[in-house]
Amino acid sequence: MTQKLRGYSLALGLLLSVLSLALPMLYPVAGILLWGFALASFSLLARRSLIQSMVLISIGLAGLAYSLFEGAAAPFFQLINSNTNLLAMLAAVSFLSLIATPSKQSKKRQPPAGRKGLISTLASGHFFSAIINMSALLIIADKLSARRQVDTRTASLLTVNFAVCALWSPFFAAMAYTLSLVPNMDMLTVMSVGAPMGLISLAMLYWLHQEPEVKLTGYPLKGRSLVLPALLAVSVIITHEIWPMLAITQIIAISAPVLVIVVLLYEGRANQLHLHICNRLANMHNEMMLFLAAGVFAIGLGALFKVMPPWLPFSHYEAVEACLTLGFCLLVARLGIHSIMIMAVIAPLLLTLEPDPNLLAMTFLSAWGLGSAINPVSGTLLAMQGNYNIKGSHIARANSLPIALLYGINCAGFFVYSALA
Repeated sequence: MTQKLRGYSLALGLLLSVLSLALPMLYPVAGILLWGFALASFSLLARRSLIQSMVLISIGLAGLAYSLFEGAAAPFFQLINSNTNLLAMLAAVSFLSLIATPSKQSKKRQPPAGRKGLISTLASGHFFSAIINMSALLIIADKLSARRQVDTRTASLLTVNFAVCALWSPFFAAMAYTLSLVPNMDMLTVMSVGAPMGLISLAMLYWLHQEPEVKLTGYPLKGRSLVLPALLAVSVIITHEIWPMLAITQIIAISAPVLVIVVLLYEGRANQLHLHICNRLANMHNEMMLFLAAGVFAIGLGALFKVMPPWLPFSHYEAVEACLTLGFCLLVARLGIHSIMIMAVIAPLLLTLEPDPNLLAMTFLSAWGLGSAINPVSGTLLAMQGNYNIKGSHIARANSLPIALLYGINCAGFFVYSALA
């Protein structure tokens, strides 16, 4: 399958997943298209993604086979639509990079330096990244590299600042995946706890990195680059309040491309849609395969635990257990295990305890965000390694102290939430 055809097959899968809200019979067709995209890109998968995906699928199918042997029903529909809504949302959010990039005037503007530059970099980097994810991290790093070398310390600042977006951003894959694992969570409640922790995290990073003698050039973002994505975030929240039966992933999958298409048509840049589909969407094979495999893994374990009761070191799930779980997730992430694999393993186990879904969701978001900053082979650190020749293991080591402090902040947030809930 050509790159152009792969890109349009993914775009069609996104469209059908949206249309399935009105025509449910289209939903499995969307799932088939996504699986077709992933399988057609099999030879293009990075070696690590290939190994992780094969391990996840193998264990998931083994668990499913055992459950079938024990008399359980075969969840064929679930397998076809393994994380379809999540993947449709990821594809939809990628379109935001077409309109949420800095303007020409912003690029030419003299950036602030010193402490103002640090504040500017933290604030703009955090909120810009919260909307368009990894693209923002690389855009800001490229801007900084024009005036100074992106060393390990700078990479640590940028990656931790990026990671804490996972605590609250509805546009992060972390939120979408958590919604798929804990569907009865209340996203606004989780965001209301995660957002203050994100702000506290920014203050902590400023405290760790403020050095007057270091002339860090900042990255100001003004105008449409933040206004339009902010409007999208507000529209998603309002739409969810008006039509709570629509999942957040579905709302984002609809609203993000619509907003982008309207803006591009107004500006006469409709041709960029074709380029985005043929380039960005066509090259999403690693994340697509990994999320599909994680879905098979979770379905297989879920079926297995229905016929073989799991064992846990605790019998209920409250703030203390959330802290212990997060600590375990971070230790495993430091060893190089992807957050998707960690969450897929422990979610079916913890759900048997009937925990507060919001507390469990907060645990997963923290595990994803903080874990990505200390996992030497996470997508975040590998992107920095590939672009700036800094070993992921070195960045992970430099991130150990801020992540340890953030672990304490998150644990405090768990206790505050539990006390007020």
